[in-house]
Amino acid sequence: MEMTNLYIKNLIKKMTLDQKVGAVLTLGFAGTVPRPHIYEFVEKYHCGGLRLSCDMRTFGSYVNPKSAKVVVSVENDNGIKYRGDAPVCTASEYKAVLDDLQEAARKRPLGIPLHFSYDQEGGTSADFCFGGVNLFPKPMGIRATNDAHLAYEVACAVAKQSKAVGFNWIHSPVLDVCSEPKNPEIYTRAYSDDAEVVSEYALETCRGFKQENMIATGKHFPGRGHSDIDAHFEVPVIDVDYETLQKRELLPYKRLIEKGCLPSIMIAHSIFPAIDPDNIATVSKKVVTGLLRNTLHFDGVITTDSMTMGAIATRYGVANACALALEAGADLVLMKAETDLVKDTIDAIKDFIHTGRITEMQLEEKVYRILNLKYEYGMFFDNTNHDEMPEKVLQDPAIKNLAKLVARRSVIVAKQQDSALPLCATENVLVVEQKVKGYNNTQWHSGILYEAILKYNPKANYVETSYTYDEEDKLRILAKAQQAETLVFTNYFIRGSLCNKDWLADFIGNTNKKVIVVTNTPFNEISIPENASNVVVTFATSPENIKVTAGVLFGKIYPEGVWPIEKAIL
Repeated sequence: MEMTNLYIKNLIKKMTLDQKVGAVLTLGFAGTVPRPHIYEFVEKYHCGGLRLSCDMRTFGSYVNPKSAKVVVSVENDNGIKYRGDAPVCTASEYKAVLDDLQEAARKRPLGIPLHFSYDQEGGTSADFCFGGVNLFPKPMGIRATNDAHLAYEVACAVAKQSKAVGFNWIHSPVLDVCSEPKNPEIYTRAYSDDAEVVSEYALETCRGFKQENMIATGKHFPGRGHSDIDAHFEVPVIDVDYETLQKRELLPYKRLIEKGCLPSIMIAHSIFPAIDPDNIATVSKKVVTGLLRNTLHFDGVITTDSMTMGAIATRYGVANACALALEAGADLVLMKAETDLVKDTIDAIKDFIHTGRITEMQLEEKVYRILNLKYEYGMFFDNTNHDEMPEKVLQDPAIKNLAKLVARRSVIVAKQQDSALPLCATENVLVVEQKVKGYNNTQWHSGILYEAILKYNPKANYVETSYTYDEEDKLRILAKAQQAETLVFTNYFIRGSLCNKDWLADFIGNTNKKVIVVTNTPFNEISIPENASNVVVTFATSPENIKVTAGVLFGKIYPEGVWPIEKAIL
């Protein structure tokens, strides 16, 4: 590897081993209030960046929703009893937090800036969810607009809003091809089940991020769409032949690498027997170095997915897996747990270096790729206008109008029978609405579908439930349903949780009332009861898509979305 950037090359010469090891680490910062250990990550451990998860106070353990058993524990004695909702802050308040952390990084001996990485795929995947940010649907919802240029515009809008606060490295686009409709991890996070379509929309997304100077990350290499297992809890095995991998899973990567628009790629915690039957891709030299680096000639930054996820952590141990990933050829490891695992991870990596499993030259090449990417994206030069209020960007009429347009262009009426739609302003409607992710500001909170419906039918009734119905929820639904003519049920699917499809199917089968199901996926296998006669697909539970959904239910908004997958309409 030739190091042509003399500034970065000379910087690396001045770095100690501890600084080099820190540079290949993305550590975790949950919530909106950094406690002293976050500054310790920056100042003592020299971390290269922080993975920001703004909606929770502390990272939780991985609990398999099927068994309710803890798969990986990341608990520590941090004094926090309620890990749920983080303090809701304004965009300016959070910007001040990130500015302060960045200032602490710039005061380090070599002044190496932090990267702030995050998820903002769309829908419930929104680490930046506060302060009036304009939100967009999941990637499959963007595909449902049938306009790839909108993927570019959405990426520009996401990046503009995020950069105004301080985020600079996004873990998107998703390049997985969702060829398995039972996939509980990818589902609508993919643009489509067609590799050509995924390539087209992901390319436009990368163009948008590049336009706004946001580092993009293609994920999850080589492709995690053909699985019915969630890697957060178990090990997915993508058991397809190499020819299929080439034509389907790898096609988006090949296209985007050829175009030179992927600055970084994230590796999947999955096994690909056609490439390496023995090791999870994250720690497989055959996958990371052999396939991605040597065969596909990718020369950007290779990052891992979260190393506390069940698939990787239970098989190799978190700290050891981080070192193994670097040995396999990854440049950057994502280790989010704010626990003693930070020191354990650093010790494990240093042990691999001291024993020669990772040479210092290899370590320096990793550091060079990371720092050179930061240099190319201007992070070494603080060009931020610290006096500009991010709210000015969030309130940009063009971005607000884009959110409304994409919502209208993405919502679909997937099934319509028995003249149940449109609803009228006088019928006795019961809205049964789940509590989704715990955002709780005036823009995005529980009950926003019901509130939107009230504008069309002021007498609509309401039952709020937990995301997965408990026994009390079921009794309340049955009691209120007796007085209703028509019932509108949300039946969303969110990764890591159980939805209510089976219970709802039984309810529909035993009632003569009209039932409309509002869901966020187009898959019978995940969220749509097969006996549901009336189905509206939102592709997001976020505000604009829900407002459009309410208008569609009452015939006041025409749904413009097109079917986004090759699978036949229900």
